[in-house]
Amino acid sequence: MNNSNPFLLTDDQIASFIIDGYIIVEPELPDGYNQEIIDKLRAMPENPGEHIVESLPALNDLLSNPTIVGTLTSLLGHNYKRDQGGHIHMNPPGTRGQPWHQDERFGRGHQDRDVDDIRQLMFMYYPQDVEPDMGPTVLLPGSHRRTASPESMVTLVNLRGQKFSIVKAGSVLLTHFDIWHAATGNKSDRVRYMIKFPFSRTVQNAEPSWDHRSSNIASVRQRLDGEHPSLLSRNEYETDHTLRVRTWNNIAGSAVMQLKSGEHLGGPWPESGGATTASRRRRDMPQLG
Repeated sequence: MNNSNPFLLTDDQIASFIIDGYIIVEPELPDGYNQEIIDKLRAMPENPGEHIVESLPALNDLLSNPTIVGTLTSLLGHNYKRDQGGHIHMNPPGTRGQPWHQDERFGRGHQDRDVDDIRQLMFMYYPQDVEPDMGPTVLLPGSHRRTASPESMVTLVNLRGQKFSIVKAGSVLLTHFDIWHAATGNKSDRVRYMIKFPFSRTVQNAEPSWDHRSSNIASVRQRLDGEHPSLLSRNEYETDHTLRVRTWNNIAGSAVMQLKSGEHLGGPWPESGGATTASRRRRDMPQLG
């Protein structure tokens, strides 16, 4: 399939999202748009809760922006929807950071996660530049395929491989709903605003909803098999590969890949004194830092 829409994601961008669990997009917005949003946020007497768009109708311009629509279509398919549960986050000066957490899905427990699919995303819009001292959102790439209870995450602080959302005004951070994240402490003298919406898939794709080229399958597969977020231990590589390929297959419709997980387990018995299939595979994997 070769979609002609220039705002759709590429195969490589889809692979990155499957591996890392997030993407940052920078839609082209009218001059003064972000400042208009900030001014209206400052003038609000209270947080409108889920009624954000009703209170800030100008957000419709962002939500209908071609870059935003193309990115959401690529990740969630056509006819995606905006769910209940939007919220305005205001991180004022002097606030302390949050503990690491996964957002809770309404009506689903903390253990019910989409480890091999992309069915729901979190949309985070930053109307101002976010500097390192303003309490940026911190993410752990690849953590959307890991489930942890809130109690086990509350003592975690700095994690190897964590990434901070140091972004320009108007940037939108789109994450897999289940990614581990937290707000950090605001040590500046400025308020950090972020407007958050959940979006979800309504139908499974019959074919890729992004700019897919069948000629890219081999290079995408190489990335899904070869790139390892730093939080993984060696004994998780095999499971992670399988979950990545299953994620691709669950969103790609007809452009599926064959799972390798069972293929390399068969074959000749190891020779005397030789390495087993599993130990040979471990030696070929990149070392974690």
